[in-house]
Amino acid sequence: MIRKNTLAALLLCGGLWGGMIESVAQTPDREFIRPPFLHAGDTVSVVAISSQLPEDCDTSFLQRFAGWGLTVKLGAHLYCRDSIWFAGSDIQRAGDLQRALDDSTVKAVIFYKGGYGAIRTLDHLDWSTFRRHPKWLVGYSDLTTMHYALRKMRVESIHGAMPVGFLADTTRVDSSAQSLREALWGEVTAYRTEPHPFNTFGRSFGRLTGGNLSLIYALNGTDLDNPLDEPSVLLIEDVAEHVYHIDRMMQTLKRSGKLARVSAILVGHFTKIKGEEKWGSSVEELIHEYTRDLGVPVIFGFPAGHEAPNYSLYMGRRVCVTVDSGGGLVEFL
Repeated sequence: MIRKNTLAALLLCGGLWGGMIESVAQTPDREFIRPPFLHAGDTVSVVAISSQLPEDCDTSFLQRFAGWGLTVKLGAHLYCRDSIWFAGSDIQRAGDLQRALDDSTVKAVIFYKGGYGAIRTLDHLDWSTFRRHPKWLVGYSDLTTMHYALRKMRVESIHGAMPVGFLADTTRVDSSAQSLREALWGEVTAYRTEPHPFNTFGRSFGRLTGGNLSLIYALNGTDLDNPLDEPSVLLIEDVAEHVYHIDRMMQTLKRSGKLARVSAILVGHFTKIKGEEKWGSSVEELIHEYTRDLGVPVIFGFPAGHEAPNYSLYMGRRVCVTVDSGGGLVEFL
């Protein structure tokens, strides 16, 4: 990881959700808003808008955030178990996020965990205050939905570790959590990766997009879909899927024309993939079949996804991707 301080650029945008989508779609080259970076003494909010937390939920993340000099406000329904699957009703979960979005003392919203359910909160949210005073939203997996919603608003966000995945022992080095702290402080400027036999060499530029492949697939054709109609670097990762489902999703990316439009691909962790032996190849070999002839740089083994290390990435930021015999380099511009 390469670090340096970066000045935050803060722009303003307006309009209601539907009008915002239409206006943004007409100006795909418009710059993204970059929320202000954090400092010691700032306040963050931790909310859950997807699946409910486990009964034996670890709370050591509070000590870790305190060690970073942060004050934490917890969502009112963070530990709610009234719903069978979700961390509260759709309105309750959206309400927790809404209060965090509207609270001027909160500088970042960190989602506790993924699972499923973030998309069900969108229709209950009012983004007007957030658009005037943007702040960092942090998460991955099911929170890919939020990254795609923020892409429509042209606001940068952080694809990174969530408290559910932090090491419980706060005295140990947690590289994923530390990467999140560095991203929140504006210190992440680049990542280098080791050589991989499936890498495709090259150099290109584009805005970072993507996330969990299942969510990218699920959002295909919706109002949140990213048609990749501007130079884009696509991140993909997934967990606990059957390999044939990965193939189905890659087919969708191919037949929708999206694979042909990407300027580079980052292949993150594909964790606990099922059925590889029966399929006859690994999931990496399968993805390589789709990426090897695209003519764009491809990095395999990128450290992002459902295992450690899960390094933080600025979604919506322009990046330069370089791949050669020495490995991969992703530079944030």
